[in-house]
Amino acid sequence: MISFFALRPNRLRAVDALPHGAELRLWQPDHDGFPPPGPMRRRNAAWWLLTRIGVLDRRHFSELTMWIEGRMVQRLILTPRWWRFPFMSADDLQIGDVWTAPEWRGRGLARAGMAKAEHLASGSAQRLWYVSDAANQTSVRLAETCGFRLVGRGTRTAPFGIHAAGRFQLTDISLSAARSSPSGSHRTDPRPDRSPAG
Repeated sequence: MISFFALRPNRLRAVDALPHGAELRLWQPDHDGFPPPGPMRRRNAAWWLLTRIGVLDRRHFSELTMWIEGRMVQRLILTPRWWRFPFMSADDLQIGDVWTAPEWRGRGLARAGMAKAEHLASGSAQRLWYVSDAANQTSVRLAETCGFRLVGRGTRTAPFGIHAAGRFQLTDISLSAARSSPSGSHRTDPRPDRSPAG
């Protein structure tokens, strides 16, 4: 079971300051081209390719990493709507691939990274999404402490057993969550429109 959370930009709760000596790095294919050297270069090369061939809108894809003493300790990405996430609207963004180095967990780095991502999205996104396995209590708690609200639950498909080719489908929309969702709408559909995938 997958949980779907939503938040309007500029609504994320306050977070603690970054650790002393922390450096934030931003990579955006639209501005920076091919990903720079680093531990995630191979994975980012795949994202870069998806933006190059038009699967993803490269104007709205970003990777945000946090470094301490030359080592990456936290990472996340911002992605626009694409075919794997059909529940999103054309002007939505999603925070995903949130990772924190094991020895740095529990120190607020993920929340700090999400706050920075929310700031980046504030000028271009109507809604931020966060998708998590419902059984991953650490991930669910991160969303809740950042101010995201549960919109509903759904499933992740896996055609021919291939999860990477599947879609995240929002199938069980919570009426109470939708009514208190960031859009302020009283519809059960949490999306502001049904624009086709970009």
